[in-house]
Amino acid sequence: MKNYCLHNLTAILIIFLFCSSSIIAQSGRDTVIDNSAMAVLIDSVAHFTEAKYVSADLGEKAGNYIRLKQEKGAYNGLSYKKLSKRLTKDLRHITNDKHMSAFYSEFKERPQESILSVKLDEYGESSNYGFVETKIFKNNTGYLKIGHFTKPTFFDQAKQAADRSMAILENTNAIIIDVRNNPGGFEEIVAYFMSYFFDGAPIYLQEYYARSIDRRRSISTTEDLPGKRLPKIPIYILINKHTGSAGESLAYLMKHLNRATIIGETTVGAGNGSNYFRVSNEFQVQIATWETINAVTKTSWEKTGVIPQIATSSKKALPTAIKLAEKSGEVYRSKLVESYNVSLNKLDQAMEKHTPGASDALIIKSMSECYAQGLLNETEINAMGYQYLNQRNKSILAETIFRVNTILFPNSANVFDSYAEALAINEHLEMSLRNYEKAVEIAKKNDDPNLALFIENLEKIKNKM
Repeated sequence: MKNYCLHNLTAILIIFLFCSSSIIAQSGRDTVIDNSAMAVLIDSVAHFTEAKYVSADLGEKAGNYIRLKQEKGAYNGLSYKKLSKRLTKDLRHITNDKHMSAFYSEFKERPQESILSVKLDEYGESSNYGFVETKIFKNNTGYLKIGHFTKPTFFDQAKQAADRSMAILENTNAIIIDVRNNPGGFEEIVAYFMSYFFDGAPIYLQEYYARSIDRRRSISTTEDLPGKRLPKIPIYILINKHTGSAGESLAYLMKHLNRATIIGETTVGAGNGSNYFRVSNEFQVQIATWETINAVTKTSWEKTGVIPQIATSSKKALPTAIKLAEKSGEVYRSKLVESYNVSLNKLDQAMEKHTPGASDALIIKSMSECYAQGLLNETEINAMGYQYLNQRNKSILAETIFRVNTILFPNSANVFDSYAEALAINEHLEMSLRNYEKAVEIAKKNDDPNLALFIENLEKIKNKM
């Protein structure tokens, strides 16, 4: 089975080891390997296994095992195609590690990849970097199918794909994440994607240790997200017996952080990370080189797989999740509306109680909480400010509202222009001037189409002073 998994956090490490001239440079996976070339090839595979495998003991046992089989003639007369299957089976027989494999791979000097070839890569644009389907079922249940977790090369693009999917799902009542048949990919995109389901502070997730180079790496969630976080939304993750590596990682992490309900079949059990090593012009091996150490369990899903909380067939996993999501989604939405009402009532009370000269802290806090919940945005806050300024004749309160907008949206020229207008009406001319200048400065930086208007407003306040 073709294995696409790369479980470590760095780019694929390709080490080229060109064996002695006794290995005849032939092409074609059906080419039969002569005995002398086979001996060198097996010895090279054994060497890499002993030196690189996560467990020194198992690496040595696997290396000795295939060397002994070679001495007994077990690989004599095999083609590259047949050797790939036989050697993969033998390496896994000792290690029981799904990341251990051997395969025919003819080495060719390749020119730099063209833009088109990158776009057509099956793990790139042509598969939307793994985020292959996003939709909303009835009763406002969100669904996201992740076919793979792409390659390190596409990290930035994959983050944008994740952002686009989450923008569609951000107002749903529950989310079903489908990683059935997901073979794995790049762990960093798993961590980035998970960040949407937790509060802003980074959460340490997992460590990876490579024995051969005595190196440790780790992944954590991120504070830097462009979209809305959903720390309390019900989540259901679908898995099956073909979910592997980074696909398993998502389910394992979310399960042990008590952040999702896992539904389906026990997964592959490929918890170790791997690298690829070339042993001849025609042959490569994939060796598990990184041990995964989860922050909660202090171990991983290696060999055991991710065990679902609700065991069912792969076929029944989705309908099972939909039924559960509909029920939990109703409860979630009810609590969300309740929290919205509480926040809006706090804001109303803060507005009513506000008097000229009083502290603005309560209004700023209340409006910031409403913004964080998605109840107010820049345009709505600006409209509220003008309502108090022009219709309710409460210019002091309007000034405070506009100031909140400058705090929440410091890169918007328009909010500083509006704030400056209220300041001018309230005869705070020096502060008004500074904020009109700020509006012009930001507008120039952002190529704002309203730059001319902001400059005109600035000149008016200068003439007024």
